[in-house]
Amino acid sequence: MSLLEPALAQKFIDKIAKNLEYNVNIMNDKGIIIASKDSSRIGNFHEVAYNLLNGIFVSGIVKEGQKYLGTKPGVNMFIDYKNNHVGVICVSGNPKNVNGFAEFVKASMESMLEYEIDKEVERGQKNKAEQFLNYLLFEENIDMSVVDIMAKELEITENALRICVIIKSNSEYDSKKIMQALVDTEGYTYQDIIAKTRNDDIVMFKSVNLEYTEAIKDNRNVITEYINNFTKIFYETNDQNKMSISVGTLQDNINKYRESYLEALEVGLQVKWEKGIHFFNDHILDYIRRIATIKVYENIYSMYNNVFTEQEKKFIAKSVEVLNRNNYNIVNSSKELFMHRNTLLFRLNKIKDTLNIDPISNSAHREFLNELAYYFRQK
Repeated sequence: MSLLEPALAQKFIDKIAKNLEYNVNIMNDKGIIIASKDSSRIGNFHEVAYNLLNGIFVSGIVKEGQKYLGTKPGVNMFIDYKNNHVGVICVSGNPKNVNGFAEFVKASMESMLEYEIDKEVERGQKNKAEQFLNYLLFEENIDMSVVDIMAKELEITENALRICVIIKSNSEYDSKKIMQALVDTEGYTYQDIIAKTRNDDIVMFKSVNLEYTEAIKDNRNVITEYINNFTKIFYETNDQNKMSISVGTLQDNINKYRESYLEALEVGLQVKWEKGIHFFNDHILDYIRRIATIKVYENIYSMYNNVFTEQEKKFIAKSVEVLNRNNYNIVNSSKELFMHRNTLLFRLNKIKDTLNIDPISNSAHREFLNELAYYFRQK
């Protein structure tokens, strides 16, 4: 397949040469005129172009009186892409008069060709990235050999450290603009994978270009700084605070990326896709509670249903959640509960006496009470 397509060649002529007095023709690698200011010549064989491309001629200058099939006097020059001849461009007229203009249109055509091909490659890469992520994240039975092939086509380093970021945005936002802003953000690298998935989320597997131990330590800071830079760029031209961004866990192998995605998805669901950035690591306990199922809690805590009254169970469900959020600080917790601190202390002491535990000074007892409160909340 020729790199020089008729539609692109004609687009160039219509844009550059339509108001010029000279005729311009563009020939493909077979010597066929595929675009021309004179539409009657399209499809004709151009002998000089053919001979130039096949090394028979070393000069593309055609003077008055020289007769070649499908050719008029003028200057013919190669159209090159990455040092390869992909076609010929011709400016008809007296060679002395049109030579300088021919060099200009040649350079312009080559620049346009390179731009269009690079854009097409970029579009192809984006499509491949989308296919890759949809296969990796949603295919029921993943064939890792297929993943390997797709990763190689995208030039992805499979064992790079990456972390999944899901961006859920207001429907008025253009997903292409979001993805472009991610690419334009300081900190983006060619090892980052960005695509729109089949459920319309923007998913990014952000590479963390640090040594393993440093990545463990600083990945949160890396992601936070990158996302902050991204939102600054995006919100310059868009309304603010309409995105929810959830982040999974750091992974070091491509076959674990789905887990990071599912974790990012899970935390998004937990926070109900509230605006801002949300890290899975801040919600691990909630995740474990969800996958444990209430039956597990029933097996552990059902005996305590008969120990407390319904009113006491409601108090435990609410107050212990607040206590835990405030690191069992009585003053702060009583304020949040709109309760006098002595009342809170009295009720907490009653719980301690009933269960023979001390959640304020004993971390294991605290964990036990936190999960009991969670159980009562679910009941």
